[in-house]
Amino acid sequence: MEVQVLELDLRSHISLAVMDVPPEAYDSTEHHGIYLSTLAPGGGLSLVVMSEHVDARVWERRATAAGRRRRWWCRCFGGVGAGSKRPSPASPIHDYDLLAEILLRLPLSSSLPRVSLVCTRWRRLVTDPYFLRRFRTRSWRPLGVFLRSTERLGENLSFALISETDAPKLLSVRVPPERHEEIGGGGDGSDAWKFCGCRHGCALLLSRGRPPHGHFGARRVLVWNPVSGEHHFVDVPPHLSDPDQSRFHVQVALTRASGDDEGPFKVALAWVDGGSAHACVYSSAAGDWGDVVSAPLRSDSWFCVGDLNVLVGNSLYWMLFGRRTCVLGFDLGSQNIAVIEVPRDAYADHRGLYLSTLAEGGRLSLISMTTKLRAQVWERMTGSDGVAGWVLGGTIDLAQLLSLGPERGYGWCKLLLGVAGDDNVLFMSTRSGVFMVHLKSMQFEKIFETNPFSLSGSIHQFTHLNFPGSVAPEN
Repeated sequence: MEVQVLELDLRSHISLAVMDVPPEAYDSTEHHGIYLSTLAPGGGLSLVVMSEHVDARVWERRATAAGRRRRWWCRCFGGVGAGSKRPSPASPIHDYDLLAEILLRLPLSSSLPRVSLVCTRWRRLVTDPYFLRRFRTRSWRPLGVFLRSTERLGENLSFALISETDAPKLLSVRVPPERHEEIGGGGDGSDAWKFCGCRHGCALLLSRGRPPHGHFGARRVLVWNPVSGEHHFVDVPPHLSDPDQSRFHVQVALTRASGDDEGPFKVALAWVDGGSAHACVYSSAAGDWGDVVSAPLRSDSWFCVGDLNVLVGNSLYWMLFGRRTCVLGFDLGSQNIAVIEVPRDAYADHRGLYLSTLAEGGRLSLISMTTKLRAQVWERMTGSDGVAGWVLGGTIDLAQLLSLGPERGYGWCKLLLGVAGDDNVLFMSTRSGVFMVHLKSMQFEKIFETNPFSLSGSIHQFTHLNFPGSVAPEN
C-alpha cells in the first residue's frame, strides 16, 4: 500500500500535484490513523500519524537546505495519551530523514548490502533510487578538470588539479603508452582523437580518421581511468567506420552498472542517418556490440547529435539539434530509444542548451541560457494523466550570483566553457576569471584567473572515488 497527498492549488489556475509520503509514515504494522494538519511552523502542511500505543508522529513538509526540493521531516515522536507529559525525541531508527543522513555517511557502496539486511525499513531506504543517487554523489569527489583545447594543428588535452590552497597547474596528459603513437598527434597522423567527457572515474575518447591517410568515419573508443591507468580500446561497429558513412555525426557515452570506477562498463553510440536517430551499446562483460535501435525523426528537420549527454537512472540523453530541437533518450536496460520534443519557448532565444539533472529527484532537466546570463531550468514531469511534458521550474540569475557588476550579461561573460549535467556544474569564463558554478547549492569558486585557451576549448569536470595518485604529466 502506498499513501500520497493530493494538493489542489486554487491560485495557480487550479493546478494539481501529487506528493509521495515516505513509507516510514504509514507502515501498516504500526500506524492506526493518518491525518492532515497545519502543526508545522507558520501553519505549513503536516501529517499526524497515530500508533497503537496512542503515540503521535508529526511529519512536516519542509524545504531542504538547498531550497530546491521539499521533503517530509519527522519532527517529534512521543505519547499523547494519559500519563504522557510531553513528546519524546525521535530515535534515529524511527526518524526516516535522520536515519538517511546517518546512512549517507557510511563507507562506499560495499556497506549497503550489509545495511539492507538489518530490517525491512532499512532495506527500503538504501534501495530507494533517490537515496542511492545521493549516496553515490557524496562518495564522488571533484579531482580536477580536463581542458580540451582546439589549436591550429588539432586538438590538445590537458589536466588541472583543483585545490583549495594552491593555484591550478596545467599538466599535459599522458595516454596509455602502448597506443601512444596514435593519440595526441603522434604516429602517422591517421587518427584524430576527440575527448568526449568523463563519467564514473573514467575519461572517454573517440577516434576518427583524417585525410590524407584516413577518412572521417569513427574508428575506435578509448575508455581510460587516468588515476589507475586502466584503459580499454573498443572498435566501433564496422558500418560506422566505413568512409561512405562519414556523414554520421557519432557521439559516445560511458556508464558503469555499479556506479563505481571499476568493473564492467558500457559504451553507447548515438548518431543520425537520414530520417532516423540510432543508438547501440557495447558491453564489456559480453565483449560485443548489441543491436542497433532506431527512432524516426520528422522528415522536415535536419538533426545532429549534441556533444554532451546526461545519465538519468539507467537512461542516457543527448540533445538533437536541427530546425527543431529535441532530446534523444536511450534506455540501456530495455534498449528502447525515443525522441522527445522540446517546447519552442525553451529555445526560442537561447544562448546555449544543456541537459542536466537539476529537477527534483535527479530527473531530466534542460538548461536554456538566455540573455543577461539567466539560466532557465525546464523540468521533465509526468502529469496526473500519465502524460510527460516540460515545465519551467525556475530561473537562475548567474550574473547576480557571480556579482558581475552593473554591466550584466554576455558583455561580462566571454564564454560558457562547459556544463557537467550529471553533477549540475557549469564553467564560465568572465572578465574576472573562470568560475566553476554548482547549480544545486548555488555556490561557486574561481579556478582560473584568466581563460586558459588561446583559441577555443571546453572544460570537463573529473571526479573520482579515491585519490591514490595523480594524473601523470608527460616527461
